[in-house]
Amino acid sequence: MVPFEQQGKWGYRTPGGKVAIAPRYEMAQDFSPEGIAAVVDEHGWAYIDRRGKLVIRPLVVDNGPDSFAEGLARFRSDGKIGFFDSHGRVAIQPHYAFAASFSEGYAAVCNDCREVAEGEHRVVKGGTWGFIDRTGATAIPLHFEAAESFQGGKARVQLDGKWRYIDTKGALEGDSVASAKVAGNSLPDAGLKGVPSPRSYSEAASVRAGLSAHPL
Repeated sequence: MVPFEQQGKWGYRTPGGKVAIAPRYEMAQDFSPEGIAAVVDEHGWAYIDRRGKLVIRPLVVDNGPDSFAEGLARFRSDGKIGFFDSHGRVAIQPHYAFAASFSEGYAAVCNDCREVAEGEHRVVKGGTWGFIDRTGATAIPLHFEAAESFQGGKARVQLDGKWRYIDTKGALEGDSVASAKVAGNSLPDAGLKGVPSPRSYSEAASVRAGLSAHPL
C-alpha cells in the first residue's frame, strides 16, 4: 500500500488504486517490509498495521518517530522508556526514566533523571546511569552520574565529576579524560547513530508546520 492525500488528509491505497485505509491522518509514511507505518493522528505519532489498527506510539524525537537503531526503537509508557522491534512488538518493557538508542549492543539508561527544557531542546539531567543489552538485562550497573553511547568498544561515563572511558564490561580505562562540573547529560538527537559526543535532543508532541507528509 502507498500513502495518498485527499482534502488535506492522508490515507493508503493499493497499487491498483483501491482505497485500503481512508484518509484520516495528518501525515503518513510508507509501510515497512514488516507491515507497519508511521502516521500522525489526533494524538500525535503512531505506528499502524495494514488494517489501520494502532500498533504502538513511539517516542517522539525532533518532531518525528524515534528511528530504529540495531532493530529497536523507543516508546514511552507511564513516564518510562522501553523498546519495540520492527514489527511494533514490545521487546524491552519500559523500566527507565530515560534511555538512549542502542549502539554496539548496549543502550545507556538512567533512573531518577529528569528532562529539562533548554531553549528549543530538552536535555536529560541527574540520576544514575548504566547500560542494558538488547534483551533488556542490565549489562553495566547504574552507578554513573552520566553516560554516553558506546563507539569502538568504549563509552564515556561521568564518575565523581570526571569523565572516563569504560569498556563493554564496565571496567574503567586509564586516567580521567576530562574533569567536568556537569549538571547532567545531553544525549544525541534520538541516539540514532551512536555518536558519543554530547548533543541535545528535541522531543515534541506536535508536528511542526511545513514538514513533508510523505518523506522521500
